[in-house]
Amino acid sequence: MLKMLEKYNEKRDFDITNEPKGKIKKTKSKRFVVQFHEARRDHYDFRLEHNGVLVSFAVPKGFSYDSSDKRLAVHVEDHPLDYINFEGVIPKGQYGAGRVQVWDKGTYAISEDLDLGLKKGNFKVYLKGEKLKGVWSIVHFKEENWLVIFDKKFNNLENTLKNSLKNEKNTKKSLKIDKNSKKLPFKKASAQLATLSKNIPKGKEWLFEIKYDGYRIVSYIQNGKVKLLSRKEKDYTKNFPKISNSLKNLADSAVLDGEMVVFDENGRSDFSLMQESIKKHQNNFYYVVFDILALDGEDLREKELQKRRKILENLSKLFTENIILSQIVEGKGKECFALAKKLGLEGIVAKNKTSTYHGKRDDSWLKIKCYQRQEFVIGGFLISDIDNKLSALLVGYFAGEKLFFIGKVGTGFSEEIKEKLLKKLKKIEINSSPFQNYSKKAFYVEPKIIAEVQYAELTASKVLRQASFIGLREDKEIKDVRLEEE
Repeated sequence: MLKMLEKYNEKRDFDITNEPKGKIKKTKSKRFVVQFHEARRDHYDFRLEHNGVLVSFAVPKGFSYDSSDKRLAVHVEDHPLDYINFEGVIPKGQYGAGRVQVWDKGTYAISEDLDLGLKKGNFKVYLKGEKLKGVWSIVHFKEENWLVIFDKKFNNLENTLKNSLKNEKNTKKSLKIDKNSKKLPFKKASAQLATLSKNIPKGKEWLFEIKYDGYRIVSYIQNGKVKLLSRKEKDYTKNFPKISNSLKNLADSAVLDGEMVVFDENGRSDFSLMQESIKKHQNNFYYVVFDILALDGEDLREKELQKRRKILENLSKLFTENIILSQIVEGKGKECFALAKKLGLEGIVAKNKTSTYHGKRDDSWLKIKCYQRQEFVIGGFLISDIDNKLSALLVGYFAGEKLFFIGKVGTGFSEEIKEKLLKKLKKIEINSSPFQNYSKKAFYVEPKIIAEVQYAELTASKVLRQASFIGLREDKEIKDVRLEEE
């Protein structure tokens, strides 16, 4: 078995991938996991806990309950036990690059010793998971190829036994169910906000996770109906129909907090791709859930984060492929930030595990950015003398009720974006500058549009350097655009 884990380790660079290192851990339990793997070719990874490792198969089409449907399963190298809970994105260039998500897990029983079954080339396994329940035959085909076949005969026998072991008839008590007990305890909740920080907090009381680059969405689930609201309670339910459908049967009632994202080819959330996908009405969105505010009628906001997290982790066993539980790291903020920077991510979020969810911005949640980036209000634009196309945006922020100029944004535009943005801006053109501190020759517009901007630094006189356009933000309010550094 050690040789097989060496093979696992040889295939991976653990300075780049966040997959667990291969270490044998002796256990007596019999757990299984099925992970959905969005790699070069999407498939399911089926893993059985055995002798301190996970005996692993790649199953291209997953499991079937049709006994005539023989599914291919390729026997691959053993994986470490810690892989049983692994979820995340294996970076591009690494072995198995792509997103990995737990699809099902539970316990198993086997017809004989697994080593003997692998040697003989035939064994039966009974799976007791959240989704998979029943007996499958695992049969060797050729080389590393096996077949996974639902065992109709065995399962018919199992069902017969189950029916014969029913509890005594006519002894069931009639229970009255309070139909209101599982209603949402509140109709709306303000999203908890993180405070910008240049320092990474230390100590085991801090949890760290990736700062995702998308739309902050709070989801409300009740009796099969879902509502997806932005931070400012804009309804995005119709924009994400696939996500709504996946959430509707998750619980009788629940309120979840997370980020709606689109991932690029390297597994990074990409705001520009997010905007494009919304405009094109695509269904390539993922909902990364990082908090839970209510479940089955109970208001969880006064519970500590670490307790809410355990409730959320338990609920996440029912998540489908496009609903993802955010991954957390405990007490290793410096290492987490270094990895985020290395992978080109926006930054990390630090959360105090004892904090409650009070829907405000304070120091219990902190955001530490790998590079400078925030939203600004567009107050004007410049036109190129050469081709009459958009050459730069004039952007600013609000202080009180007044808009202040902070700089020009002249890069980050494709030709298509330039054309569309110019048409949009010309519709709201005005005669004078909306800025309090800028009135040079330019075209000015009503401050109605918000742009996400990345920049190298902010000078002492509060002017952006090397500013680049990322995209437009429709999920935020104009008057909420404040300078984060203040």
